[in-house]
Amino acid sequence: MNMDMSLTDRWIWITGASSGLGLALTETLLNRGNRLIVTARSRDKLEELSAQNPDNLWIVSSDISNPQCSHDLQKRLAEITPVIDTVILNAGNCEYIDVDKFDIDAVERVTQVNYLGFVRCVYAALPLLLNSRKSPHLVGISSASAYFGLPRAEAYGSSKAAVSHFLDSLRIDLQHKGVFVSTVYPGFVDTPLTRKNDFPMPGIISTDKAVKLILSGMEKMRYQISFPFLLIASLKLLDFLPYSLSTRLVQRLVRKNSIETEVEKNRENNLS
Repeated sequence: MNMDMSLTDRWIWITGASSGLGLALTETLLNRGNRLIVTARSRDKLEELSAQNPDNLWIVSSDISNPQCSHDLQKRLAEITPVIDTVILNAGNCEYIDVDKFDIDAVERVTQVNYLGFVRCVYAALPLLLNSRKSPHLVGISSASAYFGLPRAEAYGSSKAAVSHFLDSLRIDLQHKGVFVSTVYPGFVDTPLTRKNDFPMPGIISTDKAVKLILSGMEKMRYQISFPFLLIASLKLLDFLPYSLSTRLVQRLVRKNSIETEVEKNRENNLS
């Protein structure tokens, strides 16, 4: 696809807009002269933005993990505008699994937000996207972890892989209706969510850089927007290797990172 699309003067809906990547996308797209509808569970940050941009920002708070939210979201969006030109589904949650203390509830919580919540938002937005005459664009934030199974990512990685597969199918079904679908595969981005991680994060980038890469890919109407290059290339390579080899490589990396993390913790304890 060689078309370019200007991200100005559009109706845009962003989920997970109260912090991290979603908040940074919201601020940047507001500065470009768009009208934004923003969704999150918490309203504090969104109300600050709304106070600064009363004429072009609307808040629709919602807990997308609630199975009953779909129809309510659709109704509330339609009350604001009959048309949405761009949808960026960014809301997500991450919990890691310890196989020695397998937590089935954690898998359900992550799936309810990352995958089922994502699908609920697609349901809510689709009628308004189909009303757009400005090259309607649906963008879903997946994850680099969708490319290859990683340790402790049974819940998070599988939910993001489901999002990617869902978008791949949706892309085919919506093509003849004129709705363009993009899947974003970010690696580690410095956000409040990733700051909770207790392991090294190779290739981690700033939120500002991630926003630039995502918006550039959207403007160029790319089907897939993935970054950073080295991490994505490594994960794709692992998927091509024999399972016996790729498993050993990842296990070795995990052991190495675990040792480095323990050494760093000991160093901090000695300094404190």
